[in-house]
Amino acid sequence: MKRILRAATLALLGSTALAAMPALAANGAADGAADGAADGAADGAAAEGAADGAAGESAGSGAGVDIIVTARRRNERIQDVPVAANAFGGDQLAATRTYNLRDLQQLTPSLVVTQTNPRNTSINIRGLGNNVSVYNDGLEPAVGVYVDQVYLARPGQAVFDMSDVERIEVLRGPQGTLFGKNTSAGAVVVTTKSPTFEPEAGGDITVGNYDFRQVHAYASGALVDDVLAARLYVSKTDRDGYMTNRYDGSDTQDYHDFGLRGQLLFTPSSNFKLRLIGDYGRQHSKTAASVLTGVMTQYDNGVTFSNNYYDRAARVGYTPVAIDPGARITDADANPRYKMNQWGLTSIADLSIPGNTITSVTAYRAWNWYPHNDGDSTSLDAGTDFHQSNEQRQFSQELRIASEGTRSVDYVAGLYYLWQSIDAESVNAYGQDAASWFVAPSVNAAAAAAALNGYTIISHSKPVTNSYAAFGQAIWHITPTIDLTGGLRYTYETKTGYFDQTATGASLDGLTTAQLAAANTIRTRYGVANYYSASTREGRLSGSATLSWKVTPDSLVYATYAHGHKFGGLNLANIVTTGTYPADPVIKPETIDSYELGVKTAWFGNRLTANLAAFWTDDSGYQTTVIDVDSNNQSYFTNVGKVRTRGFEGDLRASPAPWLSLYASGAYTDAKYVSYANAPCPIETNGQATCDLGGKRLPGVSKWAASAGGEAHAGVGSVLGRDSEVYAGGDFSYRSNYNTTTSLSRYSLIPSYSLINARLGVRALDGLVDIQVWGRNLTNKIYYLSLSAGTTGAVTGTLGDPRTYGVTVRTKF
Repeated sequence: MKRILRAATLALLGSTALAAMPALAANGAADGAADGAADGAADGAAAEGAADGAAGESAGSGAGVDIIVTARRRNERIQDVPVAANAFGGDQLAATRTYNLRDLQQLTPSLVVTQTNPRNTSINIRGLGNNVSVYNDGLEPAVGVYVDQVYLARPGQAVFDMSDVERIEVLRGPQGTLFGKNTSAGAVVVTTKSPTFEPEAGGDITVGNYDFRQVHAYASGALVDDVLAARLYVSKTDRDGYMTNRYDGSDTQDYHDFGLRGQLLFTPSSNFKLRLIGDYGRQHSKTAASVLTGVMTQYDNGVTFSNNYYDRAARVGYTPVAIDPGARITDADANPRYKMNQWGLTSIADLSIPGNTITSVTAYRAWNWYPHNDGDSTSLDAGTDFHQSNEQRQFSQELRIASEGTRSVDYVAGLYYLWQSIDAESVNAYGQDAASWFVAPSVNAAAAAAALNGYTIISHSKPVTNSYAAFGQAIWHITPTIDLTGGLRYTYETKTGYFDQTATGASLDGLTTAQLAAANTIRTRYGVANYYSASTREGRLSGSATLSWKVTPDSLVYATYAHGHKFGGLNLANIVTTGTYPADPVIKPETIDSYELGVKTAWFGNRLTANLAAFWTDDSGYQTTVIDVDSNNQSYFTNVGKVRTRGFEGDLRASPAPWLSLYASGAYTDAKYVSYANAPCPIETNGQATCDLGGKRLPGVSKWAASAGGEAHAGVGSVLGRDSEVYAGGDFSYRSNYNTTTSLSRYSLIPSYSLINARLGVRALDGLVDIQVWGRNLTNKIYYLSLSAGTTGAVTGTLGDPRTYGVTVRTKF
């Protein structure tokens, strides 16, 4: 209770001072304040200034309307902003049933979201992001996710359903000179709908196959006319599993999500507003999801892969699941599952003074992750529970000042602070079949059983981050058509933490000398007591410069250079940090140099927009896994050489007729390791401890990606007593193959795939009712979210959703 009260107090501190200032600033400020309040740019959410429809009609193309974004912390037409970005309005997101980040990547090809579970979520833009195969609590992501201007420090916080959203912006390239936390690869900025003084209510109900049930509902209106408004939003989604667990016949990979958000908007004067947001979400699922896609039985050099998956199965009398991914059959006895919840309090205060707006964003958030995994992915009692749980807390405070009105130099400047603490627990618990399954038959059976059966390794770690920053960006309007934009950010971060591991198991008394030595060797390999602490502190300067030219009122060209950093952290894992060849648990920052050329054009009264961007990014000190041959081939996370990503992107939106809107986006990304010596070798390589992956493709990114779609509609007269129209829409997305492991094993190469979604419906023109029949993955394409070969040689993958379909009834008043 004390923690909750403390959080509530912190969430109000940043706005209390501003709340007392409107009366002091009112004299002589009324005119300028009114202009600033009308502009709406002070609130990064820009709820009043950038209405839901401004980011695109329900067809989602955005053609024929001005798409308003706040990428530079002011309301601007996306065609006027020299920033590579995609923007999606709430109507488009609802029409295409885009309620999470994994579905959002179908609309924006430069975004890649790889997920085996919510904690292990990798968000990647232009080839850079979280490492696709290593998830480290001591590091920050390279792609930042913001919800109502608040940075979410862990990717798992962004996995909950997103609805009642005004818009989502995907910003590509280094960010940080304008707001929040520095992010080296890009940002996903989510803006929810703000309370309204005019009463409104609505929502939707959906039913579908796999017993899919979903409800979204909201209500908004004034509590005190023109002074206090409130908004309440609730969502509930349930779906049965689309996998079958052979062990007990149960459905698995089900989905259950609940969300609640309450808001207050306080406007005591024309030059001040305060938005208070409280939210809560919970989610749970059964997670026996991996399907067997193959078994490796020999290395590439022809040598037999001994003690492989089939060998082990025969030795213990286990019958493996047939290799048939389309059957969606898995086998696990350990009741694999997860539970996740989060909550947060946010205060956004805006004060308009002559020519400027001051904004304070204060937030406290908590995220809890509790998984339980089957460590052997069979019905044997071998790995009874392998998991890493997290209890994360964060507090952030941002204070900005932004210029308003017409002037020769526009600017934004601010201060930012983030505190984050993560209590992590890792468990590896081995059952009575552990020795038979995991240990090679050449090892003495009695020694193996004594060492491993019933052995439990528990580790605790706690990284704590304090990040301080000052940032600013100015736009110099050199001429009416030429702008020079420059920004700087200085960030200073400290991280402290510890790793503490204990191990318990059966007594080794009674073993012979040889058996005792073998048992101790096994336990050392699987994990023994280990403790160390570590800390790091770094200060780095980032910056960007953009020269843009408005060639005509409807065409813009720009060139940008940005220098940024993905800050370092701590590798709090079971590594050896003492002795002759210790591993350093401190990970240094990455350094990013990004270059971009872009052109934005609009034609035929904005009915056609065509935007192109070319980019080149160099990343030095890339953070990933290395094999240290001097320390008995110890594998750990650290800085390696250099990576490079380059490519081009295009976005087209068209409305060739009043009844038709279309969109298309594409991206070519050539991302590779420039230098990466002492890399882990692919599992199919035998006889060498390390591999040099320099010149090889970077994992986690497709070379080619595209999306396209649109919607057509036609009036049908009166339906249910209201003027109505029918509509039909479709969406297509494609991704070429990409790898999901650092070592680039061919067994982890996800094949290219295409997905087709469609919808058909009728809606009243006044918005009172909308009835839609929809389908996703209409061709029932078998595709993977993850794919890899384990140490047993078993190749397993997590499948994407099969064909789903349903009916949605939507209404608003």
